[in-house]
Amino acid sequence: MSQESGTAARILQQHGARSMTDVTGFGLVGHLYEMLSPSGCGARLELGSVPALTGAEEVLGMGIASSLQPQNLRLQRITAGNVESARGALLFDPQTAGGMLAAVPAGQAEAAVRDLCAAGYEASARIGRV
Repeated sequence: MSQESGTAARILQQHGARSMTDVTGFGLVGHLYEMLSPSGCGARLELGSVPALTGAEEVLGMGIASSLQPQNLRLQRITAGNVESARGALLFDPQTAGGMLAAVPAGQAEAAVRDLCAAGYEASARIGRV
């Protein structure tokens, strides 16, 4: 979220990533939806595993959000879980330069996260499953 993404993309490719994007104006859910729609697949996110910048939840909890967030919240209709918390609202938060979102084979996910962290991408995490 605060680092260049070229190195991260190369590491993810080395671990079999077949689809990836940088999370920007559509928020995490919007970009995940775009990645999954062509295949008809769904995903289960682990909300507690989604990295967030310090203070982001508190700001959203105070009702302060981007002017683009209401448009992104339209995608709540495709979610099956509770995203009403400030943490859940982060999934729809538009970013100028968000982190990378990648689909990595399950058997490579742990190694990919380990290698990303070793390369300085310390907020790297497995956030769900397709």
